[in-house]
Amino acid sequence: MKFKSIHLLLLLGLVLLGCEKKEETPGIQEGTVRLGTLELQTYHQGNPGARISSGSVWNHVFRNEAKVTFTNRQTGEKYELNYDPNDFSNSSLSMPYADYTYSSEVSGGNYEDFLPFLAQGEFRLNAPTLELKLEAETEYGLITVENNFLETSPILVDNGNFDMNLLGNHYYKYAKSGSQPVLEIIENIFQNTIRRTIEVEAYKHYNYRVKVSDGTGEVIDLQIKDFELIEEELLVNVGPVPASQMPQFLTNLNTELRESSGLAYFNGKIWTINDSGNENIVYQLDESNGATLKSVRINNASNVDWESLAQDDNFLYIGDFGNNSGNRTDLTVYRVEKSKIINEDKVEAEKITFKYSDQTDFTAALNNNNFDCEAFFFANDKLHLFSKNWLDNKTRYYTLSSTPGDHVAELVSEFDSQGLITGADINPVTGDIVMVGYTNAGLSTQCFVWLFSGYADFDIFNGKKSRIVLGSPAVLGQTEAIFLKHDNTGWISSEQISAGGFTVPPKLFGFDYSNFF
Repeated sequence: MKFKSIHLLLLLGLVLLGCEKKEETPGIQEGTVRLGTLELQTYHQGNPGARISSGSVWNHVFRNEAKVTFTNRQTGEKYELNYDPNDFSNSSLSMPYADYTYSSEVSGGNYEDFLPFLAQGEFRLNAPTLELKLEAETEYGLITVENNFLETSPILVDNGNFDMNLLGNHYYKYAKSGSQPVLEIIENIFQNTIRRTIEVEAYKHYNYRVKVSDGTGEVIDLQIKDFELIEEELLVNVGPVPASQMPQFLTNLNTELRESSGLAYFNGKIWTINDSGNENIVYQLDESNGATLKSVRINNASNVDWESLAQDDNFLYIGDFGNNSGNRTDLTVYRVEKSKIINEDKVEAEKITFKYSDQTDFTAALNNNNFDCEAFFFANDKLHLFSKNWLDNKTRYYTLSSTPGDHVAELVSEFDSQGLITGADINPVTGDIVMVGYTNAGLSTQCFVWLFSGYADFDIFNGKKSRIVLGSPAVLGQTEAIFLKHDNTGWISSEQISAGGFTVPPKLFGFDYSNFF
């Protein structure tokens, strides 16, 4: 009986133990994150900590594959979601409730057909569904061209050619901040090439449109919209270029500048030089009264025959290549830092010495040769020289290295200038070119300018060409130098003429050719 009681107690205990309710472990709660939009952010300039939405009216084009990584801030566990930034309809992922950070980056080169971006942020998932807005930043700007009056699709030139893609009625390309492409457009009216150099900044939208013009109207119209919109009308002038037009007289130059032969403009001032046999000095002049404001001596240079000035962003180039007899073997370009000219009174120059690729005869022939030169400008990392042909009244076009050393000026082409070329300049933004000179016709001599634009591949004489007669040297003086500003206005200077007791003082003129290219 005793053993039976023990067995019954054990059996009862097991039954009671089996009936005891077990506590269940609670399940991990999860929610679904859905990607809703990608919004570009930019910084308020006055407050680096504040951000505003950019929200462009242009519907940005993104790469159709991207990946976002979510990181659980408590556990460090990562979750990845592939998505299409152009279409968020199927972009969702389930994850445990927690605090998260996210990161998504689409990188690119200097020029892309999509907008690269970096999206970063944080959020808390504590509900069954969360729609997430990705806050992104970009280092890119946008370049667009309206598809009107275009002969071919536009390109961007920057160490190679980059085709622009057509989307709707616009060609477009995204460009990285800091890049400086040259936009090339061929219009379908005259088939001329139009160029613009663009200094790209992030969050800016550069929109260009070709517009037919009769020579009047606004050229640039600035509008501020989301991705800051900068619009420019590229005018195709169908109005006539006048056969003659006298430049606007500004002032006589002082007698110290009686042989002004070159013009440059930087630091908000005009600079000039005198030609053969004068001081080795660069002069800053006052355009209102012709006075000399500053004189800077080039210590290690002699003025054999200084004839022209050219410039790039950092250097001033002095062309000592006047060669009336055609027999010089010491042709030189002096290169001087602009900053030193601005801040000092005496400076040192670097030397570029050269010879012409096609000259073999160095026999002296005063004013009876084709190897005199009084005109050049800087473009595409080279110096571009234009000869003063006494024999045939044409000009030969040469290119020369802009780095110090001994070089050869390579002949590129020839142009019938119908007179002696004494000065040249280029608009570095548009590529438009001007050349000034005079006919060698005794009492019938006339001063003139040539305008060149719409050329391709720097074949400068195979574009639009226009010649304007300026007037007689008896009124103007001998026109020797020209400078072209970014808006196609500028200056012409002349040197003094003295003959038979009659003197025409050196002068400074202004011009506006903005409607003639």
